Amino acid sequence: MTNSEITWVLLAVTLAATLIGALLARRRTPVLRPIAAYSLLPDLIADAVESDHAVHFSTGSAALGQLSTVSALASADLIYRLSSRLAVGARSPLITLSAPLTLPLAQDTLRRAYTYRQRQDAYRLRAAAWFPQGRRSLAFAAGASSLAADADVSTSVLLGQFGAELALFGASAVRHDQRLIAHSDLVEGQAVAFAQADRVLIGEELYAGAAYIDGRPVDVGGVVALDVLRWAVIIAIVVAALQEAL
Repeated sequence: MTNSEITWVLLAVTLAATLIGALLARRRTPVLRPIAAYSLLPDLIADAVESDHAVHFSTGSAALGQLSTVSALASADLIYRLSSRLAVGARSPLITLSAPLTLPLAQDTLRRAYTYRQRQDAYRLRAAAWFPQGRRSLAFAAGASSLAADADVSTSVLLGQFGAELALFGASAVRHDQRLIAHSDLVEGQAVAFAQADRVLIGEELYAGAAYIDGRPVDVGGVVALDVLRWAVIIAIVVAALQEAL
């Protein structure tokens, strides 16, 4: 099979698995495996609204039109779902990023969240802030964590692409008594997140956020599709290894 044929087959399998999962979720309440970060996030969001604190979201260097496009879009979707809960409060959430092309996406994410709550007058364009990446992203991490501290943030949620500079966010969170939820699609950033964050999202757990936060049938179907694709990759690896051995 050619690469294009394989792509179409995977798309067809993904669509079928999503639809089947959605239909099953409509018939019976789904039981998803527990993910600690998603169990804690709704409580942190509610606490921020009740205590009149801001929440800081960051997508790091995840950018549209690059290899990290999927991470940028998945992060924006999860931020939208959480921001729509924060939009009922007096404090606007803060989004920081270092990819210029992702800035309009972040601004639109906040706009949609406030539109959903019919509070367009409370939306602030400057709540999405861009920082230059600089060498090894240290300038971005220093600027973003400093802004989060000045904004009276109670929780920082890092989603997308971060390297070792994630350690600066972790140090700032400890210094300013902030809770830290972190994810990175880079190995070095994931390692730092595992060591420093209160809760960590590992790998493709980022893409399951919609099912855990909102739990709509179609979102649960997406989780089913992820599991089907995971097993398809495992089977393909085993088959390829057996062919090589024979």
